[in-house]
Amino acid sequence: MTQEEKILLLIKGLIKGTEWENKIYLIGGAVRDQIMGKPVDDLDFVVEGDINSGLEFAEWLCKKWNVYKEGSNPVIFPKYGTANMHYNNIKLEFVAPRKEKYTPGSRKPIVTGGVLMDDAMRRDLTINSLMRNISNDKIVDLTGKGLSDIQKGIIRTPADPEIIFKDDPLRMLRVIRFAVKYGFNFTDGILESIKKRANWITSISQERIREELNKILVSNKPDWGFELLRDTGLLEHIIPELNKAVGMEQNIHHKEDVFGHTMTVLRNTPADLKARLMALFHDIGKVETKTTDSDGSIHFYDHENKSAELTRQIMSRLTYPNDIINDVIVGIENHMALKHGTDDTSKLSDKTLRKFTTKIGGNLDSILDFIHADNISHSDESSMPNQVKMVRQRIKDLNAPVGKTEVKLPISGADVLALGVKQGPMVGKVLDAVKEAWYGNPDLTKDEAIEIVKQFRLDTEITEIKRIIKSIIN
Repeated sequence: MTQEEKILLLIKGLIKGTEWENKIYLIGGAVRDQIMGKPVDDLDFVVEGDINSGLEFAEWLCKKWNVYKEGSNPVIFPKYGTANMHYNNIKLEFVAPRKEKYTPGSRKPIVTGGVLMDDAMRRDLTINSLMRNISNDKIVDLTGKGLSDIQKGIIRTPADPEIIFKDDPLRMLRVIRFAVKYGFNFTDGILESIKKRANWITSISQERIREELNKILVSNKPDWGFELLRDTGLLEHIIPELNKAVGMEQNIHHKEDVFGHTMTVLRNTPADLKARLMALFHDIGKVETKTTDSDGSIHFYDHENKSAELTRQIMSRLTYPNDIINDVIVGIENHMALKHGTDDTSKLSDKTLRKFTTKIGGNLDSILDFIHADNISHSDESSMPNQVKMVRQRIKDLNAPVGKTEVKLPISGADVLALGVKQGPMVGKVLDAVKEAWYGNPDLTKDEAIEIVKQFRLDTEITEIKRIIKSIIN
């Protein structure tokens, strides 16, 4: 039994014989997931009564459990008639049945008291409007469609979709998210309603949009989710840079346009958020780098770096944390690094693999998963289904520096200075030369490194002498 299930039993026992018996209803995702046989993780309740009933019950429950702390447990929001509390590190939310009225341009509703039907009808979907009476465990389906929609796999809004979306335009993303999460179909009118009102999404904060996109990305059908975003017009308002990839022709290495290829890579990438973000954005730079030769050959030179640049802009706009942005950027910048190596890796040197793992740092598995998805999503002639598997084995055999962005060299900057190299940028260049040699031979000794420094100094001095002689002659 989960912690959430234990809490539900505790509440059931506490309210028996009290004024709260048969007035507390579990609602929303928890009821839906219970019916679908999925684990419950959201404990939201509606408390039958006036506008303050949710606040009053939360305080009553906190006191019964001896966790009441004025002002902090529960945290109350009297304007909206809601209260949040914590018990054994589990968050519970209580709300009174209510009506909500939104004013144009505002996401903050005017809240008034209501009855259970009002609360059911203000929910985003019928499958999320189901209630369960805590006292007798009976399911209450006030829309008359919630249970059957779960059974039939249908996405339906309790009221006119336009009203539901107008109240909170984020619901346009949520209906797509639930469809791809469960593989449900839409009722007539929902997608058409989104198409007509897609621009409403611009009134929603980037943070809320980001969270819905993340849930779509880690679903079982992320490609379908983004195809729906494209078809409904939402993508144009959320990630217009990706929308420009729709219909963009590619070269002989591909069998789909840029957007179609991106969707295939997304589908082939494991459900890891970073890997799927890499998949989503890896070719977005092709929109700005496409060139066509006189013979019709298409190229996307340096698209990986342009993709990385655009990805940073997009993810920053969507308020992703910097650490996630940086990890995704590394994957995108390096997604072409192994392409020349062929399917059997015969053209990948040990040196190349050591340099690759050092550049990648701590995200090797996610990046290789994404690169494999990209490799198998090309045309049959350019597909490389075995490369990543062999790369993984070779990296293991090489004992390459996985998870490290720096390698331990046999000499330091102090050693370089002691060998007569002047303080300044030249020290870094010398160490880079030693590092390059280390990639080819990780057993490089200090004496060998010193010889590299001496040769570097000699080459530098010869170059400077030639420059001086040339300037005198001229």
